[in-house]
Amino acid sequence: MTQDPPEKPAGQGMADVLKGWTMVVLTFVFVVLYGAALFGWLKPQENVTMITRLEPIIFVIIGYYFGRLPAQQNEKTLKEEIGRQTQKADAAQHAKEQAQQSREAAEEKIKNVNAALASSAAATSSARFGEDINNSGGPIREDGLRYSVGAALRILNS
Repeated sequence: MTQDPPEKPAGQGMADVLKGWTMVVLTFVFVVLYGAALFGWLKPQENVTMITRLEPIIFVIIGYYFGRLPAQQNEKTLKEEIGRQTQKADAAQHAKEQAQQSREAAEEKIKNVNAALASSAAATSSARFGEDINNSGGPIREDGLRYSVGAALRILNS
């Protein structure tokens, strides 16, 4: 029995897309503001200390974006691969179980055929074997053989 990996609701896929675009826009805004401040286009204060205090925060945000989001995508890809491999393993296990069941059924049929054919030979004991040769000209009665072979064929065809 295979288990399908749990599917994400449609809203969660949209939330991931929205989160990605939000991170892109925020990163772009911070880079533009930082660049504008470096070139002197933006002067929130004449003092450069504010820019030097904001610089590590902007680098952390950009570093998070370029470091964490690809890692999340990689994690998602690996989870999907694990799901596919699990499905393959489940399918192989199911095929193995079916092969085992068919092998056991074939072995049971062979046992039953062997028993049906052996019962015909057992019915003709060694004492009767000699009588059958003298009386009918053949070693075993044909009716018993026909019955045993018919039973064996019915077992094999089932």
